[in-house]
Amino acid sequence: MDRYLSAQLDDALSHGLNLDDCAREPIHLSGAVQPHGCLLVCRMSDWTVVQASLNAATVLDLAPDATILGQDLDKILDGTTVHDLRNTLQGSMVSGTAERLTDVIAVTGGKRVDLTVHSTGDVAIIEVTDHAGADTSTTDPIVLVKSMVGRIKRAPTLARILQTAAGQLRAVTGYDHVMIYRFLPDDSGEVVAEALRPGIRPLVGLRYPASDIPAQARALYKRQWLRMIVDVGYTPVPLIGLPGSDAAPIDLSLASLRSVSPIHLEYLRNMGSAATLTVSIMAGDKLWGLIACHHEAPRRLAATTCAACELFGQIFSLQIEAKQRDEELANAAKARDALDRLIATMPVEETLFDNLPSFESTLQALIECDGVGVWSEGRFTGVGHVPPMSGMPALIALLDQQGPHEPTVTCSLGLLMPLAQSFTDRVSGMMAVPFWRGTRDYLMFFRRELIQTVTWGGNPNKPVTITTDGTRISPRKSFEAWRETVRGEALPWRPSEIQIARSLRVSLLDVILRRADLLNTERKAAQESQSLLIAELNHRVKNVLALVRSLVRQSRQESGSVEDFTENLEQRIRALAFAHDQLTQVGWRGAPLLRLLQAEVQAWAGEAGERVQMRGPVVTLGSRAYQTLALVLHEMMTNAAKYGALSTPTGKLVVTWSLLPEGDLMLEWAEAGGPIVTTPKRRGFGTIIVEQTIPFELQGDSSVEYRPEGVVGRFRVPASQLVPCDLEAEPERREIATPLTQTDLMGKRLMLVEDSMMIALDAQGMMSDAGLGVEIAGNVADALRTLKVGAFDAAVLDVNLSGETSFPVADALLAGGVPFVFATGYGESTMIPARFRNVTVVAKPYDAKTLLHALGSAFTTLDLAASP
Repeated sequence: MDRYLSAQLDDALSHGLNLDDCAREPIHLSGAVQPHGCLLVCRMSDWTVVQASLNAATVLDLAPDATILGQDLDKILDGTTVHDLRNTLQGSMVSGTAERLTDVIAVTGGKRVDLTVHSTGDVAIIEVTDHAGADTSTTDPIVLVKSMVGRIKRAPTLARILQTAAGQLRAVTGYDHVMIYRFLPDDSGEVVAEALRPGIRPLVGLRYPASDIPAQARALYKRQWLRMIVDVGYTPVPLIGLPGSDAAPIDLSLASLRSVSPIHLEYLRNMGSAATLTVSIMAGDKLWGLIACHHEAPRRLAATTCAACELFGQIFSLQIEAKQRDEELANAAKARDALDRLIATMPVEETLFDNLPSFESTLQALIECDGVGVWSEGRFTGVGHVPPMSGMPALIALLDQQGPHEPTVTCSLGLLMPLAQSFTDRVSGMMAVPFWRGTRDYLMFFRRELIQTVTWGGNPNKPVTITTDGTRISPRKSFEAWRETVRGEALPWRPSEIQIARSLRVSLLDVILRRADLLNTERKAAQESQSLLIAELNHRVKNVLALVRSLVRQSRQESGSVEDFTENLEQRIRALAFAHDQLTQVGWRGAPLLRLLQAEVQAWAGEAGERVQMRGPVVTLGSRAYQTLALVLHEMMTNAAKYGALSTPTGKLVVTWSLLPEGDLMLEWAEAGGPIVTTPKRRGFGTIIVEQTIPFELQGDSSVEYRPEGVVGRFRVPASQLVPCDLEAEPERREIATPLTQTDLMGKRLMLVEDSMMIALDAQGMMSDAGLGVEIAGNVADALRTLKVGAFDAAVLDVNLSGETSFPVADALLAGGVPFVFATGYGESTMIPARFRNVTVVAKPYDAKTLLHALGSAFTTLDLAASP
């Protein structure tokens, strides 16, 4: 055990050890590595080695007295390897995980090794293992994973998926025992599937307490997909730093060579395991479980096999997440249908708070339960299995302490309320939905006790012990099946059930509010206004009937068929109905002109609405003007969509309006880009509406010109038909986009020459976010061909492109006066020809800020920032 961990554990022992002390063990700061590889820590600012494991010279085949600390990385590793390593680190920064580089030369002329690299803070962590000597073949990981995934995709159920996955991992890795371990809501875990060598004791169905995999270990499994212990009996190799350095221990969370907690190693020895491999299973951002592989002898997998297992774990996680999501969606859809039926059949006059028994079956279909209860106005009503009346005061007191907006959910009520332990056989699970109706009311769902026999892999109450001399902690040694009868717990509530409870709360609140409005209506005020309302209603109904009768008569006269008549009539009534709805919302005082225009565009223009431009000040029309213009604008928009500018992809419509000095509204309608327009040979009902309605109804003016390039209309509405508006802000406008002129990088075209697709996509994203249009080329030939067919404002060139350099591309850019910058993984050691001495060189891994600064300098140098 390294000195740092020893000090931490000694302190824990001196204060009395408990499970919380184990959970605080800083396993990510072990300060040591496993001996089957070495670890180098490089400062990314200058790529100097600042820490290294004590075995680095041996693993790298260097002289025993070779100087490693304080050296540049390219003085220790082969130059090409360092270049590739920097490119790989760029990919690691994108993925947020360690990335591999397999079968490369460690030192020029030296042996072949596998590398893993990632960054933490301002340093890069490089792990080196021997490429030869692994216990599995170096199969192409992509081919391997495709075969594995194909089999699990054919599994029909989650149980079959898990069992197939365990068998696949054992076949690929060769471990004696492969288990799939699923975490439960209390962080304990259960072995749900396994594949094992004959003679191995099966563990499927066994449970393990949360302390077996403490919180800090679960947090690391969320960050690191794969973890391998080659030999449980190894001796840790410490990390050493530059002389005189007293920096804090390096965070080794993502290091696969990180030395393991001594407590965990002893736990594995007690299990009889000599080597392990662990693959994380994630569901979203949560740790769903682990694939745990055990072997009775030391075992090391090849890097390609590790890559295949890691990729399989990620795809397998997506399969499980998708399977569970499908199940939750199916449950949610079923519950949503039940909720809709409940609300649809619940009258405002008699809700479930008034007559719970009549809604019992619907509520049980909504959320699976054994009983339902309502606490309302200080009284409890229940049906089915519910708590006794003697327990209600304590239960309501408990609920009143909870939040007023979220359901209170538990599958073990006795843990929240000791009094509930006396009736766990009747009620153990509860979900209480709060409502505020002057006092706090609740709708409660109850579940009965579900007596279970749980088989643990050892006594869960003795996960650790203190050694007889009291000097250190020791994990339990017995893993024999230990059975426990669990009482006082109900079936857990599913996430979809909790979500439907939230939806139920919102829906019932709406019913409650509507009922409150109904009960609070003053009868005396209603009686006094009854005669006035009847008179007003009679007046408006007569007007509406007269208008509809006129629409029917005129539409019939101009229609050539029953279908045309029906369509025209429905559309005109729809326009009137929309106007009526808008006026109703504001109490028939007036409504915005813009809203009327937007409704017609949405109804008729569809995708062509993007070619409609509307501009003008805030104008509120009176009720009479609003209804009149609804008909006029409907006819204009119908004509534009069917026969005018919006009937073709090239047409556009501009509608503008302004207030004349005398206060009148002037609205102008201009179509362009559509079919050639000719004057109609006959005047239909639509034409009559457009030309005569505004003069007749509003005493305004209307004129329509049928110009060949498009219809133009002008409509004047008198100021007396407008409603004063206090709004001074301009309304939202939908305008036809126009090109923007910029004096910075926005809108420029950039060519990115990069042979690594991962880095190219990352840089493309950086530059696109800054406003640049980016074109990618992977080699010199592609880049030169791209330059011939397109013009670019700047370029970023990776110096080394898989055996060639980008200097020919740089020459072409220089000749064309196009600014560019170089990017390289070799750092300052890159030999740049003298003709490019003024070109900025960006070292990898780079970020958006660095690239933008370099490009900005290049634009400034050639005075391109001011170009259009």
